[in-house]
Amino acid sequence: MISKLGLSEVRIFDGFEMSVSEMEEMLNWGDVIVQQSPMGIQTVANTVKFKQSGKTVIGDYDDLSFSLSPFNPAYRTLGLQEVKINYRGFDEMLWKDGRDGFVIKENYFRYKSLQDLLHTFDAVTTSTKFIKNKYKEFNENIYILPNSIDFDLFKPFPKKRNDQIRIGWTASDSHYAEIWMVKRIMRKVFDKYGDKIKFVLLGNLTELYSEFKSHELERHDFIGLDVYPLKQAALNLDIGLCPLDNIEFNLAKSPLKWSEYAALKIPSVCSRLEPYTCVEEGITGLLAANEGEFVDKICQLVEDEKLRSTIANNAYEKNYSDYNLEKNITLWVEAYEQAREKCELPLLDREALVKDIPRTLQTSDIK
Repeated sequence: MISKLGLSEVRIFDGFEMSVSEMEEMLNWGDVIVQQSPMGIQTVANTVKFKQSGKTVIGDYDDLSFSLSPFNPAYRTLGLQEVKINYRGFDEMLWKDGRDGFVIKENYFRYKSLQDLLHTFDAVTTSTKFIKNKYKEFNENIYILPNSIDFDLFKPFPKKRNDQIRIGWTASDSHYAEIWMVKRIMRKVFDKYGDKIKFVLLGNLTELYSEFKSHELERHDFIGLDVYPLKQAALNLDIGLCPLDNIEFNLAKSPLKWSEYAALKIPSVCSRLEPYTCVEEGITGLLAANEGEFVDKICQLVEDEKLRSTIANNAYEKNYSDYNLEKNITLWVEAYEQAREKCELPLLDREALVKDIPRTLQTSDIK
């Protein structure tokens, strides 16, 4: 969007598709380097190198990576403790140090590297106040850039009439903690409405496939981001679900899922938790504090077409006003400009800022 509006020159690098020489040329070209969710000892060293050469280096974080649920597959490389669970009356180690690629010492290095990076960056950008409050002890220059919608990409399709009410959930494997919650909620909704509803899943939570009959569940795999908005619109949903388990990782999330549904004029039922405090009950969405309330709120929407339409239109207008990327993009440009101004110091002063060896390059604090 920055490039589209002519606000600055932008080049995007991809470590999976570009050669080392191509990335080096691009990094040398840029004045401001923005890294998405970076961590690792090599990244600390590279950031120090970039700063010493006069670059402004910014880290962007959209998650609290080290607070995730142990049921998230990413716990393998981000978890810091062993995890034991009771399964069918037996204690089992879900994560044991040294088994199945789970190595606490290596994960601890990643954790310390994140702290060092936050300290080293010229600025940090994040999508929520919750994350800012968690990271502000490491960097005083933190900017909140709210996840926003490109309304040129997210366009609602004309609504097709269906014999069934289509209830959708878009979820990656970071939502493993919500699988059981959604299963119980939707089973109760099916018990009440039967074939009147269809559960539509967009994502890679394959564990849900066996929980519903083939005529109850419609499955769709994730696709490329370039066509993701079209895929969402083509699902022709009547109701969108935004359930979250009450854990710190989820409290740091943004209301992006609600925003995407709203941009497609789909009314949502959202967990009554931190990410969805922007949702006005009964106006721009419905809020549920527990599974029973989720069932009740879904049923309200199933039975009231006018309520679905009213909430959908209100949510669309709210997001077009407050979470519109074309309107909000100046926040990105201002953050980058301010970070650049703060670090435009004589080279000797720049070197003084990064003269200390980052903690992650030492091993004395690893237990």
